[in-house]
Amino acid sequence: MDLFMKILLLLIGLGFAYVGFRFLISSKKIIQAIQKYKYHQTAEPRKQELIMAKIMGGLLLLIGLYYAVLSVIGLLS
Repeated sequence: MDLFMKILLLLIGLGFAYVGFRFLISSKKIIQAIQKYKYHQTAEPRKQELIMAKIMGGLLLLIGLYYAVLSVIGLLS
């Protein structure tokens, strides 16, 4: 059971890192996709929205890497 939890933590960490990386790289496209889903139309994202998306992406990436590193350390010990 312990091994399962460590592997699950690794997968969750990598998932967070992937989502954060996507927010960092293509924040404009993601903001427009959210706008299209919510309002059924898109507009050019403002500078504040792009900055906030990059901050959120960076935080998600860091959290994902933290969990992934913790699980790898746990698997090695």
